[in-house]
Amino acid sequence: MRGATMGVIGGKMLTTADLTAAIADLAKAGMAFTTHIRSHGKKTYIIDSVALAEEELALLHRKGALTQNGIRHYLVYRSWKRR
Repeated sequence: MRGATMGVIGGKMLTTADLTAAIADLAKAGMAFTTHIRSHGKKTYIIDSVALAEEELALLHRKGALTQNGIRHYLVYRSWKRR
């Protein structure tokens, strides 16, 4: 279903279109990834040994940061945020 709602991220609804566009960006950039379905049914995307939730993947796509450098910066932010 086009534009189906999946959840909320950063005050915006996560849609299947967001996730599809994010995955397309990874493919265009030649970045290999795998998926893992967590116990509660949500997917985790493993990109360059980094585990990202669907919401994080879509957030990086929206910010134009689905690059190795963008993911690296996000990891630094995520580690500071969790402290």
